Amino acid sequence: VTSGGESSREDEMRTPLHLALLASSSLLPPAADSLVLPPPRARAVLPVGAGRRRGRGRPSGSELRAKKYADKSRSVDELLADLDGRLDYDGRMPSKASPPGASPDGGGDGDARPAVHRFALLTILGRPNMGKSTLLNALLDERLAIATRRPQTTRHAILGVVTGERCQVAVTDTPGIIPDPSYGLQRGMMDAVRGAVNSADVYLVVTDVYSGRRKDGKEFDGTLGLGEDMLDRLRRYGRPVLVAVNKADLADEADGGDGDYDNTPPMAVEAVMAWREALPDAFAIVPCQASAGPTDPGVSALRTILLANDPDSDVGGAIRGLGRPVPGMFRGGTPSREDCAGIVPPGPPLYGPDFLTDRTDRFCASELVREALFERTGKELPYCSEVRVVSFDESRRYPDGQDGGNGGGGAIKDD
Repeated sequence: VTSGGESSREDEMRTPLHLALLASSSLLPPAADSLVLPPPRARAVLPVGAGRRRGRGRPSGSELRAKKYADKSRSVDELLADLDGRLDYDGRMPSKASPPGASPDGGGDGDARPAVHRFALLTILGRPNMGKSTLLNALLDERLAIATRRPQTTRHAILGVVTGERCQVAVTDTPGIIPDPSYGLQRGMMDAVRGAVNSADVYLVVTDVYSGRRKDGKEFDGTLGLGEDMLDRLRRYGRPVLVAVNKADLADEADGGDGDYDNTPPMAVEAVMAWREALPDAFAIVPCQASAGPTDPGVSALRTILLANDPDSDVGGAIRGLGRPVPGMFRGGTPSREDCAGIVPPGPPLYGPDFLTDRTDRFCASELVREALFERTGKELPYCSEVRVVSFDESRRYPDGQDGGNGGGGAIKDD
């Protein structure tokens, strides 16, 4: 580099760092004292927050988006309200534009929106021989699941659907909970229980007045016979929990009654208080007698709570049918109809109004045969016995000349 600022091609390849190294090594000629370097390239300094531009005079993507929506005077709430009015059909889930404080049946003053339909997957849980299948049949008012005196009669997760006018609840009956399964059949049944627990929206825990009591029969253990793992799941998942204290008629007989109780027996009251302590967030803990069927006050109350979204549901009357109020029976005092409807989340029905179960006729027939075998035999029949249908003849399902449009003649005899 000359003193006049002219440089050769070789010198142009040298950076200021190279020149500094040469100067420190005394390799530059004496004329280097008059070294003149070209001025650094000027760079524009943008203020903080200024966006970068691609090319000369071209706005950035964020500026284009801001300009695109600058003329939109409608807010997000207004857009949602507009869509809420355009999309209207039966069973539609409410959007963010749903008016707050609307009644569960959608019939409040000034509310022209259609009624909100609700749907829930409910799982029945409990120890073996607590009456879970009997309670399922009572809620459905149908004989779907078999029930015998032997524990662990139920080996599969059986679905039964309770359908109302504006609410549908898919109830799944599960095998009895065994905290420590010892062989393959029990482990398979516990896998079915865990799967039903993970997919449920609402839990219905079925117990009885004797479950969880110590040997003296007066005090309850810490897990109430359900197991610490299952209790921890119910507390941790944060989903609505209903507890049915079954066999209240036995508690009445133990207290000197005749089994036909009008008010909650003292032993059942103790069970209610123990379960309230174990599950303080449970929505309701209701004594019942599942073997009495759908007319039992406890069964009727549970069904009314689940179908509280229906316009003709009488939640107050069902709760009054339980008799004298028991402390701890309901969380936070006697619930309203809106409180009961809130435990079932909004959603369209997944099944038709006449749908009962997803099990086939063959499965139901095999279960009925197994129930008869367990009831009429004893130790001569192994507990692990299973019934398999080899042939299934439906040709005589209907009486002669009344085939219901499906063909066939004759009728199946109930013998």
